[in-house]
Amino acid sequence: MDLALTNAELVRNARALRPLLRANAEESAKNRRLAQESAAAVRSGGFLQSLVPRRCGGHEVDIQTYCEICEELARGDSAAGWLAMVANSSASLMGLMPDKTRDDVFGSDPRAVVIGQWAPTANATAVEGGWILAGKWPWASGCFEAQWSFVGSAVLDASGALTDVRLALVPTSELKIEDTWYVAGMAGTGSNTFVGKDIFVPEHRTMLISEMISGFSRSDHSDEPLYRAPLITALPLGICAAAVGMAEAAFDLTLENLERGRPIVTSLYTDARQSPSYQLNLADTRGLIDSARLHTMRAASDIDRSVSDGTSMTDLERARVRLDAAVAQKRVREAVDLLLNIGGASVFMLTNPIQRIWRDLETCTRHAYINGDIGREIYARALLNLDQVSAGF
Repeated sequence: MDLALTNAELVRNARALRPLLRANAEESAKNRRLAQESAAAVRSGGFLQSLVPRRCGGHEVDIQTYCEICEELARGDSAAGWLAMVANSSASLMGLMPDKTRDDVFGSDPRAVVIGQWAPTANATAVEGGWILAGKWPWASGCFEAQWSFVGSAVLDASGALTDVRLALVPTSELKIEDTWYVAGMAGTGSNTFVGKDIFVPEHRTMLISEMISGFSRSDHSDEPLYRAPLITALPLGICAAAVGMAEAAFDLTLENLERGRPIVTSLYTDARQSPSYQLNLADTRGLIDSARLHTMRAASDIDRSVSDGTSMTDLERARVRLDAAVAQKRVREAVDLLLNIGGASVFMLTNPIQRIWRDLETCTRHAYINGDIGREIYARALLNLDQVSAGF
């Protein structure tokens, strides 16, 4: 991993990996984990350390670069782009942690991969110096690649109501992987279930979701402005960017199929490229994918600008990020639907990679953090100065 790489060089290197990732994508899906050759290439390229603090051996890129990396990798293999999103989202939290925590993770291995399952699906019991964890954490994307994982536990009030989520940083060697990842889409992500019992986590390796939302940091450094960004708002843009990459992959394959000059059955067209309806669908697809990227990158640019200016985003600005994510996830689905029309029923042959990409896209764009309906509600309520439907957006 070359720490001297510029942001642009990192993106170019991610783009250069696309042929290898594409060649291994079916293997990833069949084995329900990222192909080993692909995983090794993604790790060695430093893409999983994009949002790791430079002091810890990472690249500390801006949010726009993070999105570009996720897009480029996903254009090769959905699972690779998803791993980059998950690993960097969780690794960015290290920017909020003290040096003691950073040393635990990166002191002996600057390439350590950090993932996270933030849902409060387990219990934490307070003990002297920290917490004892027990429970299960499903949706553990990247569980085969990670050395550390943030896992969530519920913080309850006296009545038993959920008031917060405590994240605890645990070595994955202390967790068991339960084979639960049998899904229609995003199969290659290997998002199985972590299981843990009687795991002690020292206090310095824990944080509350409410602290992340409020901008509270335990970092020992004031010269890492990236981590003053509203991370709960910024990080899900990696999902949108990966989805754009998947749509681009489906577009690439459709264009390759059209360039073979195949006929349109039940018509007089001996070359589908000559059909105005196919031409219009192709152009509309291009516009939809470009629109999704523009919304994703506008949101990323707004966040980067607030970081560089040293200002906090307003509620309306953060709400617009959620709107941009909502628009992006809708546009990529619309785009690939048009590509399915161009490809016809043969697209759904299991030997056709477009159907796999379609299933991946339909799955990933329904992730809770980019819920389009809630995102639009959040933005409308911000415009109307109404109480919000999300504690942190």
